[in-house]
Amino acid sequence: MRGVIWIVVLLMPGLAAAEDVVVVDGHRIVVTDAVDGVRRLIVDGQEMLQGAEVWVQPEPIIVAGEPVMTGVAGAGGNACNAAPFVLSLKDGPRIWGPVDSCAYLEPKVQADGIVFASEPVPSDPGEVWLWTRAAGFTAAPPQDFAATAGWDALKGLAGAHPVDAMAIAPVDAALRAGLGEEYPAFAERISGLGSGDLTAEGYLGEACLKFTCDADFAVLYLHKATRQVYVIWHVYGEVKNRIFPADMTTWPPEATAALRSKVGE
Repeated sequence: MRGVIWIVVLLMPGLAAAEDVVVVDGHRIVVTDAVDGVRRLIVDGQEMLQGAEVWVQPEPIIVAGEPVMTGVAGAGGNACNAAPFVLSLKDGPRIWGPVDSCAYLEPKVQADGIVFASEPVPSDPGEVWLWTRAAGFTAAPPQDFAATAGWDALKGLAGAHPVDAMAIAPVDAALRAGLGEEYPAFAERISGLGSGDLTAEGYLGEACLKFTCDADFAVLYLHKATRQVYVIWHVYGEVKNRIFPADMTTWPPEATAALRSKVGE
């Protein structure tokens, strides 16, 4: 399921837990238990940052020949993902971040820095931040969503979020052409929290906006034999569902049954 935040990722085995001590090049790094809802990152007895969520990777990474630590920190709750920071132990300690972002940013080490990027989706480009020791964090141009796959990619959609189905170029093209000015509303909902899977005759996926999930949702069905696209979505405050294609008598039986069951019709 998309929308899972870094907090979950950083609780996986191999990451520093509360009150665990990590020693790197003689530096003692501690993330404290929460006191009054606040966790603290302490390096060599010096508090570097605090927040409701603070996590640090237990192993350093080498950037430009020097070890640095990465982690995330944030206010907690479901409104915003914890944001990345970088901790340098050279001539320090010194910390950069957390960045001013709510995106789920994943790191990728480069020769002279670290790129933190979120996945682009149909409704939004991917956010990109670059960290280097010389410049710290700088915002890079966003990465646009690219629908480049062909219909052959449908067979790989087992357990896939509908954004992966939207990456099939003729699917995205059909929806952009068919929905016109309504495409952004559909794209926003199909890019939200959701899931999907293969069916007997195609693929069925659904997603929704986090805080109004019951009223702001989208359902996407792909028919394998005819390579046609069928969708239903709903916008908060409206009474009727939006449907494409509008004439449901043209829909294959599995699409009709599956989509109607999802919206309770």
